[in-house]
Amino acid sequence: MKNLKISGEKMLVRDVMTKEIVCVAVPGRRKDALDIMQEKNIFTLPVVKKGSKKLLGIVSLNDLLNNPEEEQLALLVNRGPFKVSSDDDIKKACHIFVKEKLRNLPVVENTELVGIIGIDDIVKKGIFKLKITEPCKKYMKPKVTAVWEETPLNVVLKIMSYSRSLSVVVLNDSGEITGMVDTEDIIKAGEVVSEMKKKDMATSEEDDWSWETRSTLYIGMRTLKLPKKPVKDYMTREVVTVTSDGTITECAKKMRKYNIEQLPVTEDTNRLIGIIRDYDILKALIDLS
Repeated sequence: MKNLKISGEKMLVRDVMTKEIVCVAVPGRRKDALDIMQEKNIFTLPVVKKGSKKLLGIVSLNDLLNNPEEEQLALLVNRGPFKVSSDDDIKKACHIFVKEKLRNLPVVENTELVGIIGIDDIVKKGIFKLKITEPCKKYMKPKVTAVWEETPLNVVLKIMSYSRSLSVVVLNDSGEITGMVDTEDIIKAGEVVSEMKKKDMATSEEDDWSWETRSTLYIGMRTLKLPKKPVKDYMTREVVTVTSDGTITECAKKMRKYNIEQLPVTEDTNRLIGIIRDYDILKALIDLS
């Protein structure tokens, strides 16, 4: 891949990374991570050792939702994550993002967390300055996840999880695009709540010991509770699109201008034919050689 340039210099991770670090510390609880995710509208957090900047791993919203009974944050952390140095060429981060299907990487110096670099950083701080004339239809995703605007928000999250989509297009009764909803919208709409889940602890007939009564265990949990109201109440209504012959640079500029991560792709009379994400733009960049 050709070296990327900013002001005549090779683009390094330090040129686009975010230095304002949002992280969570251990020892800690799942509530700590959920509260930060909801407040900051992010769904992946670096995890550091309390009282230091030593990186221990990362935790995602999916990690929390998929393990609702685990309260200790230390047991939810993905340890030994992929990471980069601030002096690394930006292309190293690009390859990791595409190969490992990640969206954010910790930036580490001597085991200490010094920043975060995300796909959006690369697209909105770097790629938009480049002249990449390849048409977006070459890199768009032709299969679009869509939901009806009356679909309950909690069901939309399930659909996004099953389809492994970070966003969905919202359609009205006529099949027209009326909005979009993504993971940030989901987190904003949710409420971190305490729940009590009851479990009955019972032995089988083959056990040497038997219990005269069942033993009931109550487990306190913090989780993200979503309203059952229709998705139209939470979607982004001003949908920015790009035509199928729009360039990769044009896509990056629109993502930067409107602070979005994906664009529905249309052709002819505004007919929806696909969607291009910031992740897809990275693949176009890697193909340049």
